[in-house]
Amino acid sequence: MKDLLTIACGAGLQDGLNPCIFMTCAVFIVYGFWLSSSPLPIRQLTITFGLIYILSTLNFNFGPGQIFVLQKSFCFAAKIIYFVLGIVAFILGVLSIKEWFLSYRRSTAAKMAGEKTNIPVFLVWLITAVLAAVMSALATTWPVNKYIILLGNEAIIKGQWQTIMPLLVTYVLFSTWPLWFVWALLSIKNLRPALSKIICAAVFFTASSSMILLFK
Repeated sequence: MKDLLTIACGAGLQDGLNPCIFMTCAVFIVYGFWLSSSPLPIRQLTITFGLIYILSTLNFNFGPGQIFVLQKSFCFAAKIIYFVLGIVAFILGVLSIKEWFLSYRRSTAAKMAGEKTNIPVFLVWLITAVLAAVMSALATTWPVNKYIILLGNEAIIKGQWQTIMPLLVTYVLFSTWPLWFVWALLSIKNLRPALSKIICAAVFFTASSSMILLFK
């Protein structure tokens, strides 16, 4: 089992370098900007986003959700959505490196800090859950490690999911490392606004350019 966990860690780190997780990071950043106007702590909501994303990924890759995401119509729609998101990410990347946009974001953030919008608490949590689930479903358009999928599905079919679950959870946790990395960077206290925007621009441009791989 120890060897399998090592394989799961390595496969997860490798599979984390894919277009879908980069686009999830871009959406995650935009989502974080929106959360700055919510009445709830951002940290709790971002952790919830990550956990639901992980659970949904397990469902769509190894659970009953496979029935839905393996349909040709879903794959076609997912690629179209990614194409649109890629264009938006590119635009946001350009805006993030503009000096006037940095000043605009700082003034907007200061304004939002003093004027919190009255978004219903339950609605914020619902949007968090739905957004994480949708992004994890879209991520299935990029094939994950074939060995992990084969091992996971075979164990679940045989009713041995309790045995294989630590392996699958380890794999998914490590495959989402770019998401945790971006979150950690942007969570640094006293991070300069200019540096924050450079990080955001890098994520947006990476997410946008990596969409090309989905259409090969």
